[in-house]
Amino acid sequence: MKKRLVILFILLVGFCQAQDSTKYAWTKQLELSIGENDNWSVDVLGNVYVTANRTIQKYDSLGVKKFSQSIKSLGHLKSLRPINTMKLLTFSEEQQLICVLDNTLTLSEECIDLSGFDIGNATMVAVSGQPDKVWVVDQLNSKLILLSLGGTDQFQEIKNLQGILNIAGIVAIQEVNNELFLASSDGKIYRFDLYGSLIDMHDIGSFTSFIIEGNSLVALNNDHLVLHNWEDESQLRVELPLVGIKDVALSGNFFYFRKENKILKFVLSLQD
Repeated sequence: MKKRLVILFILLVGFCQAQDSTKYAWTKQLELSIGENDNWSVDVLGNVYVTANRTIQKYDSLGVKKFSQSIKSLGHLKSLRPINTMKLLTFSEEQQLICVLDNTLTLSEECIDLSGFDIGNATMVAVSGQPDKVWVVDQLNSKLILLSLGGTDQFQEIKNLQGILNIAGIVAIQEVNNELFLASSDGKIYRFDLYGSLIDMHDIGSFTSFIIEGNSLVALNNDHLVLHNWEDESQLRVELPLVGIKDVALSGNFFYFRKENKILKFVLSLQD
């Protein structure tokens, strides 16, 4: 019990009540460079993907660069989304293009041109747990579309999000364990089931990034993390090791933070 992630403790009965006496420590494991306008992601094995000077670079969990691939033809990539450890999905908003790269960062199949679908303007994407499917946010038409990566079958569509949810504006989206999480600009997180039906909504206030772990949502708010339990609405605030962090990811027992021109890997542990 000495070195357990605080993210797991919120799931234990009574942890939130004991939070005042809980002591924890951040330990830095790794630091990588990233440009101000570049993007990044991390997969389940701790491989880090970074765009840099019109290339994608892949680093292993120890920070060793394994591959580098030119992406000039793909345009500026707004997001990188690992499908699994063998596939990486990329999205260019300016070109309205979705592509899939293999584990060596080589284009593995034909890219999907979203202009060929009934999409006004795709602004973000999220990998689905359903095989070869991807969620696309059409902000202009206020809808979500579940597309096949084969580019042929439109499997599912959630229309009129603004009218149904009175949503302010979508700022983030991700699917976890066959549930879809949609974050709005006014601090609300909407949770949908596998069929696109709304399960619930949680107002967690201001945040710049969030991740889902088990029954908890972890939101980045200024210089701390807010751990919000879905079931009982309990919350735990964890101070961050640095100021100025603007993005967070979780892989295994490690937190990854984006700060200015750096990506930093930390482990969070309890102290006696």
